[in-house]
Formats: sequence, structure tokens, C-alpha cells
Amino acid sequence: MAKARPLANATALRDETALRRVQQLGSARDGLREWRLQRLTALALIPLGLYFAASILWLAKSDQATATAWLSSPVTALLVILFMLAGLGHALVGLRSVLLDYVHTRARLVAAALLVRAAAVILAGASVLAVLKLFLGR
Repeated sequence: MAKARPLANATALRDETALRRVQQLGSARDGLREWRLQRLTALALIPLGLYFAASILWLAKSDQATATAWLSSPVTALLVILFMLAGLGHALVGLRSVLLDYVHTRARLVAAALLVRAAAVILAGASVLAVLKLFLGR
């Protein structure tokens, strides 16, 4: 029985050390939300991606005027915007997960996360602006 006590103390010390390391890396409060967002965007990308791929294959034989007329439809413009935003959201969550797994320095993690988020915002803005410009015909 005397040997069990030091083993329990060693286990408690090991667990406490592991807990200290984990506490320095942040909380796990956002894990479920990010998991759900990743799955939601993946589910949204299935029909949107199929529609977008079929449309692009159909438009491959067309000229620019036909493609512009296709994108000037309200439903088409909305679906293309949703496809772009869902794709960028999916990529943003996935890249953030990769950064959390492989970047261990806090400063580099924050810098990389800000860079990825800024790139996603810029790409989303440019995509929506381009679709709206073609949709409004200006």
C-alpha cells in the first residue's frame, strides 16, 4: 500500500504539469463551434459546388456575353456569392485548425491567423464585388 501512494503522487504531478501546458495554449470553448461551422459549410458546398461545376461546364462552350447574361440573373448571382462565401468560410476554419496544430509560438500563431483572416476578408469582398458588378451591369 505504501508504494501506491508515491505512484498516485507521481500521476497527479504528471497530470498537473500537463494541465499547466494545456492552460497556456488557450481554451477549448471554440472547438465545437468551429467543428459545426466546418461541417455546415461542407454541407452547403455540396449542392452549391455541383451547381457551380455544372454551370461552368455549360458555360465552357459559350461566349462572354452569354456568361454575363447568366450571371446577371438574381438567383444565379446569389448562388455564386453563397458558393464563394461558403468556400472561403470553409477554408478559413480549416486553415485556422491547421495553424493551431502546427504553429506553436504564440506570436507566430496570432500573426498567421490575422494574415489568413485578412486574406479571406479581402477575397470575399473582391468576389462579392465582382459578382455584384456583373449582376448590376456596370
